[in-house]
Amino acid sequence: MNRFQNYSVLVVDDDAESLESMSEYLDFEFSAVYKAQSAKDALDVISEKKPDIIFTDIQMPEEDGFSLVWQLDKMGIKIPVIVISAYDDKEKLLKAIKLGIVDYLIKPLDSKKLKEAMRVCYEKLKLPKKEILLEGNFLWNQDQSLLTKNGKLINLTKSETKLLGILIENLNKPMDSIDLFCHLWDHEDKEYDPKNIRNIVYKLRKKLNYDGLIKNMYGGRYMISSTL
Repeated sequence: MNRFQNYSVLVVDDDAESLESMSEYLDFEFSAVYKAQSAKDALDVISEKKPDIIFTDIQMPEEDGFSLVWQLDKMGIKIPVIVISAYDDKEKLLKAIKLGIVDYLIKPLDSKKLKEAMRVCYEKLKLPKKEILLEGNFLWNQDQSLLTKNGKLINLTKSETKLLGILIENLNKPMDSIDLFCHLWDHEDKEYDPKNIRNIVYKLRKKLNYDGLIKNMYGGRYMISSTL
């Protein structure tokens, strides 16, 4: 029995030939294979499709594979990542280890090392998911930053996912609008405006069809309460 038959994978590589080759190989293993040719496109796919595992090349234009992993970490999205590179660079290997990447594989790929890396990913996927029950019967998966209700996945934007993640990390604690803004747009040259947070909260409430999850607190603050 194929252990990955119920899992999906995302392959990120700016080289079209390498992208297709890797995708075709993984297509025999996974229920779905998604493709992206940049870190930006990868983030869009992750937000929409919620893949279980990511294979990413390091060398890509604009943002490299490490940048993608760093952004996922900042967003609180925990997905097993295997990095692939054409270069055996010890400095990059150490960086990969610090970022918590599952493995760092060198092209051309060694089939035994690839299968071992995939086995480690599988073991991570089998670990019990840490889930938090929220008001309105919403369930938040902390490992993958996924929101469901009655077993149905709710598709969230990157900003919505990140905002919920921050508020849930601080359950029962009112968060200032400016603090939320800094978390969402860290390292971006964006001027603070409380309307940015209000707009995300408004769209989230409309999407969830439930106003009670995110509470408005005195002083323009927001909070999600524990059900306990």
